[in-house]
Amino acid sequence: MKIFSVKNKVVFITGTSRGIGRDVAKAFLKLQAVVIGVSRNKNKHIKHKNYHHLICDLKNYQALKHTAEKAFKIKKKIDVIINNAGITEEEQNDFYKSFKSFNKTLNVNLTAPYAISRFLINALKKNKNGGTIINLSSIGAELGFPNNPAYISSKSGLVGLTKSFARDYGKFNINVNAVLPGYFNTDMNKKSYNNKSKRKKRTNLTMLSRWGKMNELVGTIIFLATNEAKYITGQKIVVDGGIVSKGL
Repeated sequence: MKIFSVKNKVVFITGTSRGIGRDVAKAFLKLQAVVIGVSRNKNKHIKHKNYHHLICDLKNYQALKHTAEKAFKIKKKIDVIINNAGITEEEQNDFYKSFKSFNKTLNVNLTAPYAISRFLINALKKNKNGGTIINLSSIGAELGFPNNPAYISSKSGLVGLTKSFARDYGKFNINVNAVLPGYFNTDMNKKSYNNKSKRKKRTNLTMLSRWGKMNELVGTIIFLATNEAKYITGQKIVVDGGIVSKGL
């Protein structure tokens, strides 16, 4: 009996051209899944017979709909949706620039996951074993980080969307969960990691006194995509080395 397997599952992942999305896609491919990756640009980092790449501007509603339709046609099914793509932009003094940035961040980090999931939900409903949606949020959904209200709002909203979808689609055997990463050396966190002072400050926030290793985050996401995790839904899984739970 094979357990914790994702072999032959069709996994749709946004943001596969870099960072977490790229590593997650590679892991699924290594475990013999079929991956449909999405990003704004061509993916030069993944070349595999079971990898299919689609280019899409996640801020464009029509492009999202078209991409979802193309994704389903590739294998005539979708088993797992991973809403991974995200952006972050610091708050600026100029209100209008910040307002524009705020809307852009919400469109990519929250509206796009909502739209993609809705466009592909019928594909999940058709599956014998239902389907899985995994939303990549952040510990920013739990903590008040400074000077980044757009990112914090979008990632908090994504946790709320997770619970809402889990409630609405549970009757179709679709489980929906959010993963909240802490500090990993990704493209988004590279500046903080390369700054010794910031890296140490963030390291000291953890219980484990270190940043996370990418395989430790990828492993959680892979597990949530297996049939053994089908009874887990509506949850926020924090993978942060203990930052959120740390007291004195």
